[in-house]
Amino acid sequence: MRESGLSRLLDPDDGVGEMSVIRNSVDIDIWPVSKLLDAVSSNPSGSGRVTIPEYQRRLVWSKSKRKDLIDSIKQGFPFGSILLYENIAKGQEISDGKRYYNLIDGLQRTQALLSYVEYQNGYFERADLNDDFVDEVAVELGKSNDEYKDRIRKAVVDWVKGRKSYDAQDGWRTESLVQALIDHVLRYAKQSSLYKDVYFELNNNARLMRCLGKFLDEVSGEVKIVLDAKIPVLVFTGVSKQLPEIFERLNSKGTALSRYEIFAAQWIDRRRKIANPEIIEAIWKKYEALEEEGFTLDVAEDAQDDSAKRNREYTLFDYLFGFGQYLSDKFPRLFKPSKDDRPSSAGFNLATACVGLHIGDMADLPSRVANFDLTELEGCLLESVRFVDGILKPVLDAKRTKSRPHSIYHSELMVVAMIATAFQVRYSLHDLSDNPESRPDRQKLEKQLLMHYLYDILHDDWRGSGDSKLHEAVRSLRYLTSAPPTEARWRQVLDDWYFSTQIDYVHDESAKRHIRESRSEYLLLKYIFSRKLASANTYHVEHILPVDNLKARMQKGEEWPMNTVSNLALLQKAGDFKDNFHTFDEMLRLKLQSGDISDGQHDAMLAEYGSQLLCPPDYLPKATSRDAFEDFLMRRWELLKREFLNVWRDHIPADPAS
Repeated sequence: MRESGLSRLLDPDDGVGEMSVIRNSVDIDIWPVSKLLDAVSSNPSGSGRVTIPEYQRRLVWSKSKRKDLIDSIKQGFPFGSILLYENIAKGQEISDGKRYYNLIDGLQRTQALLSYVEYQNGYFERADLNDDFVDEVAVELGKSNDEYKDRIRKAVVDWVKGRKSYDAQDGWRTESLVQALIDHVLRYAKQSSLYKDVYFELNNNARLMRCLGKFLDEVSGEVKIVLDAKIPVLVFTGVSKQLPEIFERLNSKGTALSRYEIFAAQWIDRRRKIANPEIIEAIWKKYEALEEEGFTLDVAEDAQDDSAKRNREYTLFDYLFGFGQYLSDKFPRLFKPSKDDRPSSAGFNLATACVGLHIGDMADLPSRVANFDLTELEGCLLESVRFVDGILKPVLDAKRTKSRPHSIYHSELMVVAMIATAFQVRYSLHDLSDNPESRPDRQKLEKQLLMHYLYDILHDDWRGSGDSKLHEAVRSLRYLTSAPPTEARWRQVLDDWYFSTQIDYVHDESAKRHIRESRSEYLLLKYIFSRKLASANTYHVEHILPVDNLKARMQKGEEWPMNTVSNLALLQKAGDFKDNFHTFDEMLRLKLQSGDISDGQHDAMLAEYGSQLLCPPDYLPKATSRDAFEDFLMRRWELLKREFLNVWRDHIPADPAS
């Protein structure tokens, strides 16, 4: 069956510039799944070879969706089709008897089929067990109550998932399943004298062996059902330049592409060489993620060694994909980590905003940067990123522990707005030349950005998508032209934030000691404790009144704001504060009573601990009531505000004269 259309193009080989007609056509064929999977493999044994074009999107199907596809095939339901482009010219050039195709639509479906065939056992679930099978096994084991049937279900599912394949050499044998039933259902110890007797008895139980053997055959036979299933294959022949447009149209529905992935097809003809080897490496990790799934990529066939990869020209999509991965890796304070095969939005958003485009006009980016040297543009972008990263470092640098990544308090678009402002202050949008008068403005940004950063987060200014906010902030150079809050305004902002987010942040007696670092109160603490942590590579968040201490004071059913900012402090080292029950004055009093420290040492340490924690000892509540605790919180909140205003007084404009 064939459907066709006409596409009129200049034939580059006719020599006279006449118009020739190239016919677009679609043949519909039916392939068994086994033929498709052979064709996409690296060394197909059949007559077809299917490769993946570079504009194909990442793998986006969840495990549950892949399983639904396999279940549909097993039940004989329709399960979609595959669209291939036949590259007739390539077949004629290679002339090895094979037909050469690109996979245009159906990558996720094909990946799910590959995954099932390679990891068949991992798709087996408890729901796949037939109740009659479980009942029969239970009878033969002499354990027919519900508890033992549940054990049988779990033991069989775990056993199936634990096999590498359905081959006997990988343990797909009745004797191995019997051993699992003894271990996990009957639960006899292997050292027990009964173990060998029961193992021998069950392996010689003809009814049980027939039951288990039938089960193994049925489960392994399901792979053949999938491999023999027929899938409609639409084979397109015609104008290869139209393939990205076809891909884009097909992927406007179904599993959603990210706003960036569609540019992989739209920008296919805009190519540049890339100088940064780490960006090239990041690009190839994306392709390798597909190769690891068993696919062959066109791009990999064209660049089979490191030299070819370095000298190859890449699309702007590829470049910004790799640039986004590079930003996440090199600037973890600013950008969240991204997965190797998924496009990070950071590179796309940053480049778009820096060159003066609205995010909604990102499709115009190739034209906007066409006259820029890509290496020069990258240098200007990275200089601007380093500039902002260096400014924010004092309040973002320290990590709570070495094993945890940096906390990200801001939205991506917020920090992009700051970087784009720094970029446009220094570089010409016409030719990237350095603005000779940018130094005073850069110095002003250095002083103002830290205050704007905290204000925007506490004020929640970037809630929502932020595209228009980003464009307006960069267009107006808001972070440069708008003064930070004055002292009076800071007092108002801090109190508004405190009473709207902290007072109701309560927990009952089941509360845990751990706290989430990404909350805005920990950012505020970094500002307040920045002088004390100036040389710290790590820090610890400590409760002034420990959680266990507060829980002991609480009446049943009460909820206290124990994790509010005014009960927290940052310390370079936990030291004596590892005590999870006593307050620091109680801890020192116990040391004094036990003779571990003298009176003088007690007084000196009490003052020192109070200074480290920004909590004078006389602030600590003596009573055990919630009212006393809340009074303590309010007193310390006022102290924290004063400390913030004192630490950052050089960055805070004076209040206007009344």
